[in-house]
Amino acid sequence: MVGRAPAVAGDYRFVIAGQAALREKGDIMPTLKLKPTFARAGRNLLCASAAVFALHACATAPSPLTAEDLLVAPYALRGGEAFDVDRMFAALPDWLIVDHGGASFDPGLGAMVVSDVTFAFASAPEARLRADRAVIWGADAAAMETVFSGSGSLTDMAPLLDRLSFENVTSEGLQWETGTENASLSLQKFVIDGLAARSYALAPKPGADEGAGVLRHIAAVMGAFSYDGVAYSGFSLKLNNSQGDKVAFDVAEAFARGYRSGDVDYQSVSGLAMTAESFGGEPLVEVSGKKESEKAAADHPYAKILNRPPAETARDIVRHPTAFLAAAAGGGVLAYEIDGTEARNVSISKALAWLAKWELPPISETDLIDLGQQTMTGYRQIWNGQPYYTIESADISAADFYWLVPSHYEVAYQGFTYDMGVMMDQTRYSMGPGMATEAAPQFEQMAETLSALGLERIAGDGDLVWRWNGETGDAALATSGDIIDNFSLAYGVNVGGPSLVEWDVMARDETLAKDAVGGMTLQGADFAFTDSGFVDRAFAFAAAQNGAGSGEELRQAVSGMVRVSGLQAGQMNPRLTAYAQAFADFLDNGGTISATAAPAAPVEFMTLQAASQTAPQTLPDLLNLTVTHTEE
Repeated sequence: MVGRAPAVAGDYRFVIAGQAALREKGDIMPTLKLKPTFARAGRNLLCASAAVFALHACATAPSPLTAEDLLVAPYALRGGEAFDVDRMFAALPDWLIVDHGGASFDPGLGAMVVSDVTFAFASAPEARLRADRAVIWGADAAAMETVFSGSGSLTDMAPLLDRLSFENVTSEGLQWETGTENASLSLQKFVIDGLAARSYALAPKPGADEGAGVLRHIAAVMGAFSYDGVAYSGFSLKLNNSQGDKVAFDVAEAFARGYRSGDVDYQSVSGLAMTAESFGGEPLVEVSGKKESEKAAADHPYAKILNRPPAETARDIVRHPTAFLAAAAGGGVLAYEIDGTEARNVSISKALAWLAKWELPPISETDLIDLGQQTMTGYRQIWNGQPYYTIESADISAADFYWLVPSHYEVAYQGFTYDMGVMMDQTRYSMGPGMATEAAPQFEQMAETLSALGLERIAGDGDLVWRWNGETGDAALATSGDIIDNFSLAYGVNVGGPSLVEWDVMARDETLAKDAVGGMTLQGADFAFTDSGFVDRAFAFAAAQNGAGSGEELRQAVSGMVRVSGLQAGQMNPRLTAYAQAFADFLDNGGTISATAAPAAPVEFMTLQAASQTAPQTLPDLLNLTVTHTEE
């Protein structure tokens, strides 16, 4: 067994392997059989043994692998031996061509050091990636030959290498479409640790969609390897075309730990940025995939796009990625920036296995996807140097699925801002000179309205929670938002509906599908609106637009009308008078207006629809609806 140099900080896997072996033999913490006459001494001995074991565990337990461990910390492999680098590269799939400038063994590192390494696709050898240096620790060329030839185990992972790093990676010859499309890539450092893999085989799927083969292979490859950690730094990808469009992707650092066939314990990205510069080129894709009967007329301005089949559209996106991405920017320079993201406990391995088979999983497979917990900090959307949408942080505490249906999702946004003025400028710029001039009065009027209402630049916090019980069909949605110096809003609804099993039955019998919505029920709902300045501005703006005096005068007039209307409506249902009084009190005094529907039993939506059309006055009792005003 090859061990690792204990001088390497934070890496003690050889110690843990030894402990695991002892555990299997039952040599750790043997059972103590104490005679009653020595009970106290036995208890003391047991406590002392437990304390010593706990201290030993704390001293030897490895700290989690980090990006710094892979990208910065020195590393050496104790007992590392020289191996045939050419044999290792030859074991790789034949669609990949590898060349290098020479290899030698470094005894201090316990690794092979390879200079001037190049990678190219056999189908396009002129396009290459070149690394100044590669360092490879503990590679097993024989295992690679077995795995990549397809003759290895289809279930068990075989260790391929201990660690691999590439330094100063750059691209060469990334041009296509007769040189009108260009790309360049650079990477400061890439490291992968503890790589293992298995062979895979795909059963033929006659009649599958054109793109099925690519997706199946991607899913199969993602499910056929594992690693302890991977990290890279200084990533940059730039795209440009002869029309002057430019797109750039940059990542300062990325890291993942504990990947197993599509499941990953932890991953992070920092310094993520994308910039797209468009100079008014025609959008590549507007609408695609229309049926023959829905094709646009030949003189339609987007006829060649509307009438394009999906496969052709996809091919054009691949051939002209710069134009496609730049067109999405809407003209000018659009940038996306993220300071950092983190994700934990992501699991998609089971879903990948079914995708590789190209089969829809049975509904009994309810634990297919879990996107874990995610955090994002410092998100910014910037147009022509002006930030218009920013988020200080976003926390996704749950993102789980039942079968393939989202069943639990929770997200909270802190410190978001949205600049409507910049957004309207971007929209107007993307319309082209003629349409922008024609629509200028409408844009100016909208800008004046937003300014008067205090909505030209909003800031606040928000959250959303979704739950769906696939076994019962019950679902709940709750969301809230606080728009600073304007208002806060909260809404929630609970509904009942078909379970996953019932949906499956209806999907197989079209005669039942129409009953799905009708059979859904409303179990409860709530709504709350708290004013913090918006209502005053809304009435002031309405009064100015209609010449109705001051905003306060108009507010009092509307409040009075609501009270009178409530008294009249009370003849149909006394609850309506109470609703009107609560709303009028809100208009007079501000604060919070809230409504709650709590029916004694779930009410079918078909029943609600019928009542709203034939006897709307019965809805308050049917829903057990209450409306309440609360002062600040």
